[in-house]
Amino acid sequence: MPLIEVKGNSYYYEIVGNGAPLVLIHPYMSSIFHWHKSGWVDLLKDDNKLIMLDYPGHGKSASPKEIEKYYISNVSEILITLLNELGVNNFSVFGFSMGGRVCFELIKKYKDKLNCIIVGGMHPRPPKTHKKIITYKEENLTPIIRQKFDPYALKLCNEAQDEWKGINDEEIKFFSKPVLLFAGSEDPYYNWIESASKLFVNSEFIVIEGLGHIGAFWRTNRIVDHIKLTLNGR
Repeated sequence: MPLIEVKGNSYYYEIVGNGAPLVLIHPYMSSIFHWHKSGWVDLLKDDNKLIMLDYPGHGKSASPKEIEKYYISNVSEILITLLNELGVNNFSVFGFSMGGRVCFELIKKYKDKLNCIIVGGMHPRPPKTHKKIITYKEENLTPIIRQKFDPYALKLCNEAQDEWKGINDEEIKFFSKPVLLFAGSEDPYYNWIESASKLFVNSEFIVIEGLGHIGAFWRTNRIVDHIKLTLNGR
């Protein structure tokens, strides 16, 4: 089982396909498994080397007991550590929801490594000023979620998300690489995502009519062509 150890914890990753490196970062209460189940891996592997990491507390990765291990900034460093080990200097990144925050975080320190970013269902603003509508409540966890995840790890991950500071307008405006943002028309974050897309200098925003937040992740046929165009430099 491929693992990378960072600061005393082991994190699971997978590499599938051939071509230009594309990092996939999954949503909250999800894992690498869902990139496969949704069909994204099969759609993208022929033209890209897909590098996938299980977020702390998710999938086959460790579930640390310290909240700082779940910070968006820490996850971005875990990812860069993995890429450095693999000898990957430049890459594209595709994240959905929570994974989208990691994409935006990479702009702060690693924009020169990024070929493009693709984000579904998330905006670059901090939850403290833009209410986090989609959140964790232990009483709402289904038996399946309780079986597959460590509830305490999910709680820490949720609290760490609340602390994310987002990226500011200057960081957005100075990022000139291609950006694709997409969201379902019924996504609670829709307005913030659309507004953010107008701030990037080289961006495209796609709305998927009739879908909510997580639905935009699963309806691959509605967005895959736009993603492939972005990966190929539009």
